[in-house]
Amino acid sequence: MAIARFDTTQTAQRPVTGALAAATGATALRGARISLINTLDGLAGLESGWRKLEAANAGSHAVFQTFDWIRSWATAYATPGGNTELSIVIGYRGDELLFVWPLMKVTYGPLKILRWASEPLSQYGDVLLAKGEHAKSWLEAALKFIRCLRNIDSIRLRHVRADAVVASYLSETFRDAKLVEQAPWLDLSAYAGDAAYDARYNSNQRKRRKKIRKSLEDRFGPIRFELLEPGSDNDAAMCDAIAEKCKWIEDRGRQNRVMKSCQLMGFLKDLSRAGASSTRLVTSRMSAGSTVLSWEIGLRFGTRHFGFITSHVTSLTDFSPARLHMDYSQRRAIADGLTVFDLMVPYDIHKESWSSARVETRDYHLPLSVLGQVYGRGYLELARPFLRKGYYRLPPTMLRRLKPLIGH
Repeated sequence: MAIARFDTTQTAQRPVTGALAAATGATALRGARISLINTLDGLAGLESGWRKLEAANAGSHAVFQTFDWIRSWATAYATPGGNTELSIVIGYRGDELLFVWPLMKVTYGPLKILRWASEPLSQYGDVLLAKGEHAKSWLEAALKFIRCLRNIDSIRLRHVRADAVVASYLSETFRDAKLVEQAPWLDLSAYAGDAAYDARYNSNQRKRRKKIRKSLEDRFGPIRFELLEPGSDNDAAMCDAIAEKCKWIEDRGRQNRVMKSCQLMGFLKDLSRAGASSTRLVTSRMSAGSTVLSWEIGLRFGTRHFGFITSHVTSLTDFSPARLHMDYSQRRAIADGLTVFDLMVPYDIHKESWSSARVETRDYHLPLSVLGQVYGRGYLELARPFLRKGYYRLPPTMLRRLKPLIGH
């Protein structure tokens, strides 16, 4: 069934008092209805209302909740017969779309879990909500609707920013999934141009970047930094970037199933051709002479640039091309009139010199069945933090030895 509906008007007419009345938002949601979209055709039917909602109400970090991002992801990943199914909860009052909670249902063996749609490609999770609407009322009604669905064991929501629309509600209603991270970002509005940007470096940092550039130019030729237009050249650059990223990950004994997924290139190509989208995919490429050195597959939304995938030729790591590429990318963002360069989670030490502030993100979960309780409290809250800490402490040599045991 493509669309399931739950009329909150009927709920409002039931006797409710005290805390229950506040939770269901009976007055705030009078005349509203909640629906579930779980097909590509159903998603296509939301386009006009979704675009209108995001244009007027999306926060500056909401690139991963835009229609084009979700549509491109769903076309590549939410295919019939797979283990991922669209489960987008939407809210209307009359004919106006006021609320979008973009979720997907993922199957892991016997487990059925609702997660942010497009995770782990999406780096921040949130809802879209029209201005003036009561967030808690809509979320409470949506959660009540979800509880009526069959075959859902848990809701697991990762990377919820402290400034997200859902943050307050999730902290009160969901369980802590025991993962707090920091998302670094740079305030570009502080720099009027190249000279102001260059002044943010100390003398050692300036010398380091000049040395990197000189060594690359002495070896390969003049540096060239360019933004690529959608098309075959851009597609080839993204393909090369992902291939080198996989090599870099492999060299460190780690694994990233997303980078190796056969759907990733289809998703990126589709998004790059999204035309008049509010979400723009931009690929930058840096070369020295005729030698390609590095890439960044970035996203732009409003006046914010998101450093989505960074990559460099792995055999040239000792030349530090990625460091120089980031310098050029941030300068280009300033020249293009952007105000924020978002490096997103996780917070790594190498991101410190490229950022000026951080925002906290948290993971949440809500068990909806006995199996969901075991998964959430046993794995997410107890086992996973311990396993994750051990995994990131292991040296590359040990990780490479363990790969046959944990899979590729």
